[in-house]
Amino acid sequence: MKKILIIEDEAIISFSYRLQMERMGFEVTGTAKSAEEAEALLRAERPDLIIMDVYLKGPKTGLELAQEIHASDPVPIPILFLTASTKPEVVEAIRALKGCHYLPKPINSDSLEDMLQRFARE
Repeated sequence: MKKILIIEDEAIISFSYRLQMERMGFEVTGTAKSAEEAEALLRAERPDLIIMDVYLKGPKTGLELAQEIHASDPVPIPILFLTASTKPEVVEAIRALKGCHYLPKPINSDSLEDMLQRFARE
């Protein structure tokens, strides 16, 4: 079973993701609304995958957090960004990060399940 950490600042969206992922057989190790909360959860338990929004509560963005996670880990945790942003600079920044992928919001359940199954096989 793959363990997933959800980093999403909208509580209802985070809850929805959690339910979907648990129905698909994944274990959600925790949810965070900000980079600071996520960092504490990452110290407590290493997930197999991070699901993250680009924009979070607090001063740090999801992109900044992803850069820090990957800079400090010799085997970076894969990150799936779920974002409503279609700005070319955001999409390019995600693509520039190794091990990061994205799905545009609103999330299609089938697309999310396909992407999660792909990560589970890796």
